[in-house]
Amino acid sequence: MSELREVIERQFKAHGLLSDAENKELSPEAPAVESAETSTKETAVSTPPEYPEEFASEFKNLPQKWQDFLCEREAENKKQIAEYRTKLDAYNVVETLFGNRRGRLAEKGVQTVSQWLQGLAWLDTAMDINPAETLAAVAVVYGVDLNTAKQAQTAASPAIMARVCQLERTYNDLTSYLREMQNRNFNNTLSAFGRQTDREGNLLHPYFEQVKQSICDLLKSGTVEDIEAAYQSALWLDPSVRKELVKKQIDSEAEAAATSQKAVFALKGKAEKPERELTLRETIAKNMAKYVD
Repeated sequence: MSELREVIERQFKAHGLLSDAENKELSPEAPAVESAETSTKETAVSTPPEYPEEFASEFKNLPQKWQDFLCEREAENKKQIAEYRTKLDAYNVVETLFGNRRGRLAEKGVQTVSQWLQGLAWLDTAMDINPAETLAAVAVVYGVDLNTAKQAQTAASPAIMARVCQLERTYNDLTSYLREMQNRNFNNTLSAFGRQTDREGNLLHPYFEQVKQSICDLLKSGTVEDIEAAYQSALWLDPSVRKELVKKQIDSEAEAAATSQKAVFALKGKAEKPERELTLRETIAKNMAKYVD
């Protein structure tokens, strides 16, 4: 365990996570020794269950911030592993579907899963834009004469019907998978937008949770270009948020006006400039505050 502790100490020291006093204590000339007072102040946390038993007893001897750091890292690793397993399960489904058709698709020049999915996605887009021409093109590829559709047709064999049903199920599975992946990426991007902060740690979009649904509706309707534009539009679509923003703007401009008014007086109390009149924008904002719900 002493070797593990030395490795951890070197890593903390290399990344600047130790204070100057701790660096001095951990140097070869002055070995680290915890005082009794420090040990009583630091409260040990539970040893991560992933650690072997031989490390459990020594874990509580580490400084508190090292314990916290290791526990947080183990929790983050668990979260990432769970996400990777979810993605791996989805990829395995696609790989299985592709594997059942690998030989036949290879004869058509399709060698990878990416090529197959891109082809299906292109076909789906083409069907959505111009289904008639797309069906005609597919009929040519499969050697089907659409002019014979009006003529009496013989009943399809059970093998053909089974094949058609199988293709339909495959197409539905892939469509659902692609839609799920698209929604997941959209939700991740939206969540990251809502968590953005400035250098002081303040949220850049404090009303995000209140107008999240409006942002989604605006983005899906295509009336805005990006998430930032959707957020700004959603702020004024929400009555409570709009009222709060107008009030903040009026208070801010009133405070600025009061500060400006105080600055125009000389030290003897004589006014140097007349009181500033409200601008057209300030007047409109002030009147809107009286009628906004």
